[in-house]
Amino acid sequence: MRLEEAQIRSIVRSVWSTQLGLEIQDADEPVQSAPSQWMTAAIHINGDFRGGIRIECSRALVQRAASIMFDRPTDQLNEEDERDVIGELTNVVAGNIKALIPGSNSISLPTIIGGSDYKVSALDVKSSEDYSFRLDGESMTVTILEHGS
Repeated sequence: MRLEEAQIRSIVRSVWSTQLGLEIQDADEPVQSAPSQWMTAAIHINGDFRGGIRIECSRALVQRAASIMFDRPTDQLNEEDERDVIGELTNVVAGNIKALIPGSNSISLPTIIGGSDYKVSALDVKSSEDYSFRLDGESMTVTILEHGS
């Protein structure tokens, strides 16, 4: 199943604008940056559709979002704050995308990974679409996966 790119991008931009007051921009391809700290949040969708939504972004972008959401400077944030923010943003994006998927579906709680040397992969992927964004030199990719049988 393929969702409309314009709808996905609109959802992501709207969530960042509404939740954080930030105008995240579309990017044609993932921004290649020097190795740094990254964070990934994944939510599974189960029901008539089987797949998931994954958001991967620089830790600096997560910290900026957390600073806004918790109204605290970044040096007063901890890893739990960062995990809460990327999990919440992924949950809101996934919930909005789930509404576009026909049938009866539910979403899981987010799984969050962080660090500088990791790879996230999923088994039994039938299709995968990446949507890249950037904000002030920091990058984010939203991936929608559909599982096979």
